[in-house]
Amino acid sequence: MMCFSAGACFLLSFLMFFHPLRQNLVANRWLALFVLTMGTAFLGISLETTALSNLQFILPPALYLGTRYFVEPLLVFKKKHWLHFLPYLVCLIFQAIWATTGRDFITAILFETGNFKFLVRDLLPFQFLAYITISYQILIVHKRNLKLITAAVKEIDLDWLRYFLVILAVISIFWINDAVFGFAVLLKIMPVIYTGAVFFLAYFSMRQVAVFAFSNAELEEISDLLEHPLPDDKQKTARLSDKQLAVLSKKLDELMVEGQIFLNNDLSLPSLANQLGVSIHDTSYLINKLTGGNFYNFINQLRVEEAKKLLMAGRIEELNMVGIAFAAGFNSKTAFNTAFKKYTGCSPTAYIKQQSSN
Repeated sequence: MMCFSAGACFLLSFLMFFHPLRQNLVANRWLALFVLTMGTAFLGISLETTALSNLQFILPPALYLGTRYFVEPLLVFKKKHWLHFLPYLVCLIFQAIWATTGRDFITAILFETGNFKFLVRDLLPFQFLAYITISYQILIVHKRNLKLITAAVKEIDLDWLRYFLVILAVISIFWINDAVFGFAVLLKIMPVIYTGAVFFLAYFSMRQVAVFAFSNAELEEISDLLEHPLPDDKQKTARLSDKQLAVLSKKLDELMVEGQIFLNNDLSLPSLANQLGVSIHDTSYLINKLTGGNFYNFINQLRVEEAKKLLMAGRIEELNMVGIAFAAGFNSKTAFNTAFKKYTGCSPTAYIKQQSSN
């Protein structure tokens, strides 16, 4: 099974490097390096050799950088990023030195207590788990930041990558067991967990959408907003004067009330900023100043109010619940149900019954 998993990894790494949908290319290529390295590790286990073990030090930084490129649209690889590969380079140098003596550095003993020996390679799962934790925190912040620029986060919130990190965390525990504890039951099911992780990543990586599908100019503004997000309350330094706020507030009200642009399923902060004729950051500030919230809450509250009107007008028989969701501006029934319950405290069906009884 480990040999089979290795082959699956090699195929998946090829597909991710040359992603057929051309989505999130740089991020996917880092993940491709991660999967390729994982494949070499599986191959080493299958062949019962430690010759490829030092490559596993590439796993944590490849995963971390892949995650960073998913959530930071204009991230540029810098010299400081090479520091993440320092453990691999150190291992490579020592491996070359120790090879002259006929010994293998990766299996060198760091310390031993009684019959227990802790080897250099036993550091790997602990390093891996630390990088998984950091990457998971990055995705949590990403999901929160998305609400600054879009009202529909479902397809781009990278939940699939968060779930994959959880699977990798489980794998790390199995890996630590293999290195330190050696519980037989966990060792037997470990290959199944590895294989499942590969196919989970394959399924979701092939159906992903572009996280930031905006122009380069918009991406620059979005990056600035994500790096310096507005607080939930009042920003200390005003970006707009009172006069500007009054003018933009009136224009925003016209777009929402008369133009009803919130019914556009693809409405985003950049597109709203374009219609207001101001920057993305200023538009975010305007919404924050007027509502005390973010773009996500502002738009979805308007959509829920529209859905309530449609439900009370008896349009449910004509459109059904999915039709109501799309007519109100939502791009999925799931997003509609989640937002409706958040802002009304009940489901759309319960709301109809509640209003009928009243």
